[in-house]
Amino acid sequence: MTRATELDAVRRQCRALVRKRALVSAGVAVLPIPFLDVMVDAGILMQLIPEISQRFGLEVERIEGMEPGQREKVWHVVRARGSQLIGIVLTRAIVRKTFLDFAGRMVARQMAKFIPLGGQMVAAGLGYFVMRRMAYKHIDDCHAVAMTLD
Repeated sequence: MTRATELDAVRRQCRALVRKRALVSAGVAVLPIPFLDVMVDAGILMQLIPEISQRFGLEVERIEGMEPGQREKVWHVVRARGSQLIGIVLTRAIVRKTFLDFAGRMVARQMAKFIPLGGQMVAAGLGYFVMRRMAYKHIDDCHAVAMTLD
């Protein structure tokens, strides 16, 4: 099996994992407790992002242990993709900053919760799609960076 085929398989596995976790996010979004879903999403992402990076072999320790030329190549691709989550130790501050990029949707999601039933469904849908989109971007970034490694 070629490296590209292996990485495509990892990407498919990660996307399946993300869809499952996004369903949890959507389920919590239905509950009419303000900002509970944001806290749960942050917890999910703090677990999910490093797991995705690890599956692609892009954990901090591995990148720092590479030979200097390879390490510079990885950092160059990471910067070119604008990724903020590859090869770093994930903290709540980073998750919060990433959430701010999706702030408009998050506010709409919080407001939608207070519209009876239909609003909760909208909040759940937004929760699912925001979580999935954020994680899919990280998967795509990791895939692109891992493709440069040989």
